[in-house]
Amino acid sequence: MNPKEFDLSSFDFLGVDSSYWGLEDVVTELREARKRWRAQQRRRDSGMREFPSRKDLKDISEAFCAVLFPMRLGPPDLQHETEDYYVGHTLNAALRRLYQQIRLELAYQSRREGGSPNADRDAAALVKTFAAGLPSLRILLDLDVEAAFRGDPAARSVDEILLSYPGVQAIIHHRLAHSLFNLGAPLVARIVAEISHSATGIDIHPGAQIG
Repeated sequence: MNPKEFDLSSFDFLGVDSSYWGLEDVVTELREARKRWRAQQRRRDSGMREFPSRKDLKDISEAFCAVLFPMRLGPPDLQHETEDYYVGHTLNAALRRLYQQIRLELAYQSRREGGSPNADRDAAALVKTFAAGLPSLRILLDLDVEAAFRGDPAARSVDEILLSYPGVQAIIHHRLAHSLFNLGAPLVARIVAEISHSATGIDIHPGAQIG
């Protein structure tokens, strides 16, 4: 189309009716595409979301990073005297959200593979075990950060390592993902690992054992 025939700079997009975009046809065709895919995959439409959310797991992962290192990866206005309150409040919210994501995975596994039908109970037990392992995971991460500091003569402090090195960020996410993988949530673990991969460029399978 000749630009002189239709000047986008003067076009009022905010005033455009949805019919201009042909939304009804687009929505219909997208619905048909979904139906074809589900039929090919032999999926039944349960009417509910069946899989964990990548967006939610990104937020959850960031919350766990902040819980593990609150004065470095937490909010900039955090004070030492409110550190425990922040950790408790953030951890409670993150664990509740993680429970929802793992429950989706376990329910899907049950429908597809005939596993345990009690996804609510199993997800709650898994998340409780995961939470209990966080202190040990923090100690292990301290060793990771110290090793990275000793291995890089250009680093001036462990804080610099923790705040700016993508390798350390990848390791933190891997430790979280590896724990979830071992506890029986491989899909959630893989999503957490791929979120880290996208952010750091470092790909570590959640099943990998790192000493």
